[in-house]
Amino acid sequence: MLRIAFSGLCVCCCLGAVAALAQPIPDVRCVVEDYPVRAVVAWQFPETLSKLQVVVLRDPSGEQEARFDLLHGATLISLRYRGKELLFGHTAGASVAMFATRRGDEAELKGMTTYWSAFNPDQGGSSMGVPATTAGVACRGQSSMRAVAMMIDRGVNNSFRKEPLLGVWMGKISDNFPSGYSSPYAIETNASWVEHPGDAPRYYLKLDQTVVHIRPDSSGTLEWFLGGAAPWEFDSKATFPENCTEKTPCTTANAPALAIGRYEDRQRTMGVATVTPTGAWNTDRAFLEENAEYVVLLYGAVWAAPRHAFATVLSHRMAGISGFHFSWYVCAGRWEAAKEFARAMPLERTGETGSVAAQPPRTPAERDAVRIGCQTTEFHMQPNQRDHAIVLKDPAGEQTALFDTTEGGALVSLKYRGAEHIWGYNGGGLIQMAFHNRKDAGPWVGDYNPTQAGDGSAMSQVTGIACEGTQAADIVTVMLDFNHNNGFYKNPLIAVWGGRINDMVPLSYSSPYTLETRAHWVPNPAGEPKYYLQLNERFTHVADEKIGPFSYDFAQYAPWEFNVRAISPENCPCDSSQTRYMAGGWYQDEGRTMGLAVAMPSGNFPGGKVEGGFNSDYMWRNRNFHLGSSESLDGISSKTLVWFVMAGPWTNALAFARSLPDLK
Repeated sequence: MLRIAFSGLCVCCCLGAVAALAQPIPDVRCVVEDYPVRAVVAWQFPETLSKLQVVVLRDPSGEQEARFDLLHGATLISLRYRGKELLFGHTAGASVAMFATRRGDEAELKGMTTYWSAFNPDQGGSSMGVPATTAGVACRGQSSMRAVAMMIDRGVNNSFRKEPLLGVWMGKISDNFPSGYSSPYAIETNASWVEHPGDAPRYYLKLDQTVVHIRPDSSGTLEWFLGGAAPWEFDSKATFPENCTEKTPCTTANAPALAIGRYEDRQRTMGVATVTPTGAWNTDRAFLEENAEYVVLLYGAVWAAPRHAFATVLSHRMAGISGFHFSWYVCAGRWEAAKEFARAMPLERTGETGSVAAQPPRTPAERDAVRIGCQTTEFHMQPNQRDHAIVLKDPAGEQTALFDTTEGGALVSLKYRGAEHIWGYNGGGLIQMAFHNRKDAGPWVGDYNPTQAGDGSAMSQVTGIACEGTQAADIVTVMLDFNHNNGFYKNPLIAVWGGRINDMVPLSYSSPYTLETRAHWVPNPAGEPKYYLQLNERFTHVADEKIGPFSYDFAQYAPWEFNVRAISPENCPCDSSQTRYMAGGWYQDEGRTMGLAVAMPSGNFPGGKVEGGFNSDYMWRNRNFHLGSSESLDGISSKTLVWFVMAGPWTNALAFARSLPDLK
C-alpha cells in the first residue's frame, strides 16, 4: 500500500535495481528536440511561441522524418520527405477534432454556422492558452511512438455544456476571460511506419488512435475532423472520391476509404495526403472538407490563415465510458500513389450503420458558463514549493479544505477550527487515491502504483476542474506511477509536464488512468462538526489492455502529533457482505475527541474484501491510515467509488460510518 512509499523508499530503489537484472524495464526513451515555430499561444493572443519540444521519428529508409508536438496533444506538426517540409510546420499538421453542434432555435444563432456554438474537443489546438495536455509518451527508437493526452474544448464552452471543465495548465486554472476549457476525452496516439506497396516513398505514416470518453453520459453523434495542414504554397487540391462532399456525403458502404491532400505542383507529384479507412466508423455520413480552417468553420470567413487546412469528416456516436479506435495514414509524395493506396483499402464492416440525421436537437442545459469558477490560493510544500490549490469551505465556516491542483488535485490541507489535520509536506503524504498492481519480476515483487498526486518528485497533471463556489469541486487528473515503473508495467509512458518530457533520474512515468474527483460537503447528524467531506471518484482505464487485479488504496496522512489510532471493524479484512462500512484514522488524545478519520461503504466492492491498516513513518514524521480492497479493471472501463473525510470526534465519525447506505 501507499504507506510504504516513504519509509521503504531507499530499499525500493535497491530492489528495483536488482529486479531489473531479471526483467529489464522497457527502454521507451524518445528522440526529442527543440523545434522552432512562430505561432501565437492561442487564437487572438498576442503572446507567441518560438519553440516546442517534439518527438522525432524516422522511417526505416531514411527518407522521411515526422515530428510530434508534446505541447499540443502529441499531434503531428512536421513531416519532411527528402528534406522538404510537407506540413505547415508551426501548428498541428495532422490532428483530431470533434464537433457536437447545437441545433437550437435561439434567435441569436440565426444566420450562424452550426459550428459557431459547437462543443469542440480538440487534440491539436488550445483553449484560450490552455493546450491539449500530453500526459505521457513512449517510443521504440525512431520507428514508433505512443502518447496519451487529454483534449481541450477549443470552443471555450460556447455550447454551454452541462458540467464543463475549466482548463488547467501546469497546475494553474485558466484565468483568462473567457476562460480556457478542458474536456472529458482522452486520446491515445500510436504512430508507426508502414510499408507502401507502390513506388516512392517506401513508407507511409500510420496513426492508430483511440478516443476515450471518461464520463458515463453519452456524447451522442459527433462530427470527427481528421485534419491536415499543408504549406501555403501547396495550392493544388486533390480528393478521392470526388463526390464525397458535405452536400452529398458518402457512407462506409460506398466509400471504403477517403483521401484528401494538397500539392505544390499541378501534376501533384510532391505534397501530402491523408487516407482514412471508413470501416471502423460504420457511418452513413462521411465527406471531404477542402477548407477546414477553424475561422472558416466558425463564421464562414472568406479569408484564412497562411496554411491550407483540409479534413476528412465522419459522423460517429460515442457512448459514455467508452473508447473508439480508428486508423488513418499520412502519405507523402505523389497524389496518384496515395489515391491508389486508398482505392486498395478493403471494406471492413463492424456493425450496422445508424442514422445520424434523426438526432434530436441539442440545446444547452445550462446558460451560465461562469458558475464553475473556483476560489484559488497557494500551498507551500516542503521545501517551500509553491503549489496552486482550490479552496472549499464548509457551510458552517468550521473547515477549510485545499485541493492541490499542482499535485493531481489531491487533498493537501484540511483545517478544522484552525488546526491542520493533514501532513501535506510531500505529494506522497496527502489524502488521495492510489492503486496498486502486484507484478512479479524474477525473484522480486514489483508494485505498479498509479497515484493521484504523483511520484513525490514529479506531479500528476490536473487537466480540468470546476467548482460550485467553495461548496463543491470536480477535478480530472491523469496519474503518474509513484514507483517509477518498478512494477515493470509492460507499456510504460514517460511523464510529460508543460510540454516537455521527463529527464530526471529515476524517470517519472505517467499511466493510462484518469481519476475524476467530485468533492462536496454533507451534513453530519451528530453536529460536531456540522459537515463532513464526501469524495465521489471515478477511476478510468483509457487503454485497451489487461492489467489484472488492483488494490484500491484510500490513503490518509496525518501530522505526527496525531498518535492515537481508531479503526472499525477491528477484525478485518472482512467480506463486504459482513460489514456495511470500513473506517479508521488518527487522533491527538486518548479520548479521540480531536483527529481525522476516513470511511467508505463496503458496497464499493460487492463480493470483495475490505480492510484498514496503519503505519507510522519515522523518517517523514507522519501517521497514515489506509482503506483498501481489490478488484480488476481491464480494458476501457471505469470504477466508481465513494468515501468520506471526517474531522472531529471518533464517536461521531464512527456513528456516521455505521449509517452509510448499503451500496449493493
